[in-house]
Amino acid sequence: MKTWEEMTKLETKTKVMIIFHIIMAIFSIIVAIINKESTWILVALLWVNVAIMEYCDNKLLKSSDALIALHEEHDKIQTELIMNLLKDLSMPNIVIETDLIKIPKHFTKPRKSKLNKRIEFYNKNKYFSAPIIIDPSNTLVDGYTSYLIAKKYNLKTVQAKVKIGGK
Repeated sequence: MKTWEEMTKLETKTKVMIIFHIIMAIFSIIVAIINKESTWILVALLWVNVAIMEYCDNKLLKSSDALIALHEEHDKIQTELIMNLLKDLSMPNIVIETDLIKIPKHFTKPRKSKLNKRIEFYNKNKYFSAPIIIDPSNTLVDGYTSYLIAKKYNLKTVQAKVKIGGK
C-alpha cells in the first residue's frame, strides 16, 4: 500500500498550473513597479490567491480520494476478519490425542518444500500455521502438514477444530 505522501502527491499538471499562477503574480508585480500603478499589485494578489486555491483544492481532492481508498481497504480487511471469526466460531476447538486422529487414504505426502516451510513456522512461533480440522468421527479433513509436525515432535495432544456439517 502507498504511503500518505504518495497518495496525496500532486500531479505534474497541477504543479505546472500553480507555477504558472505564481509567475503571473510575479509578472504583475514587475508591471506594477515599472508602470508605477498600484492596480497591478491587486492583480498580483489575485494571482497568488488563485495559486493558493489551486493548491488547496487539489490537495483536498487527493486527500479525500486517499481517505476513501484507505477506508475501502480497511473495510475489506475488517470484513475478512469477521468472516474468519464466524468461520472459526462455527467450528469448535477441542484438544485431542494425536493417536485418535484418523488419516483418510486419499491424503498424500505433502511437498517437502511445503512441509519444511510449515516446520520452520512452527519452530519459530510454537503453533501451527494451518489448523488441524477433523470431523465428528475424528477423521482429518484439513491440516495434514500440522498433523505431521505434531507426530514429528511426538506431541501427545493437539488443538483441533471440529467441522460440523457439510460447510
